[in-house]
Amino acid sequence: MSLHLALNPHFLLEALASIVATGLYFHLRRRAGRTPFPLETTFWLICGTLFGAWLGSKLVVLLESLTRPLSDDFWLRLIAGGKSTIGAILGGWAGIELVKRRLQLGTQTGEFFVYPLAVGTAIARLGCFATGLEDQTHGLATGRPWGVDFGDGVARHPTQLYEVAFVLLLAVGLHRCAQRRGWEHGLLFRHYVTGYLTFRLAVEFLKPREVWLPGLSVTQVICAVAVAWLWWRCSPEPQRAD
Repeated sequence: MSLHLALNPHFLLEALASIVATGLYFHLRRRAGRTPFPLETTFWLICGTLFGAWLGSKLVVLLESLTRPLSDDFWLRLIAGGKSTIGAILGGWAGIELVKRRLQLGTQTGEFFVYPLAVGTAIARLGCFATGLEDQTHGLATGRPWGVDFGDGVARHPTQLYEVAFVLLLAVGLHRCAQRRGWEHGLLFRHYVTGYLTFRLAVEFLKPREVWLPGLSVTQVICAVAVAWLWWRCSPEPQRAD
């Protein structure tokens, strides 16, 4: 009797993404010579980030689901598998900021999240690509030569690969800009999140989507609101005239 184990590439690459991103974050902090946080502080920062990412991910999926009738097992499926990269990023950011405020920690941590976040997202999206139609992250049908057939005989936009290329180029480009312009700690991360959300707002037009407001899906509305807030936060304050 033979035993066959079917391993889900999405699950495997998502787990790998978490491991690589975490290791890269601590490596970048050590290389920059930053003093390690006390163990208790590190514990609470990790808890805040993970819980915020989990909660934010579920909230976005819930909002997306409100545009259609809910199945009988919706809540179980939401807790067990409902995920949103956008919700995870925004929720994780909110979680770590709340913990830092609670601990009265003024140290900026965002600059070390950019490369880990980009690399982790890229690896996870490769898992989405390998999973195919089941993952529901594919694009619309296309006649472009780079269209990918995920098994149903239809060539589609490989939007997962578009995202892989974008996040890596965005991280490298912003890092070089930060070095040339001497950005303050934390500004690099805000620009990365702004760029990523802007990309997601645009690339969603290439995906099957349920329109919520005129021309926009729930995901796009969330991206648009978050981008507007981030642009306002990143814009320099006007100087007073003496």
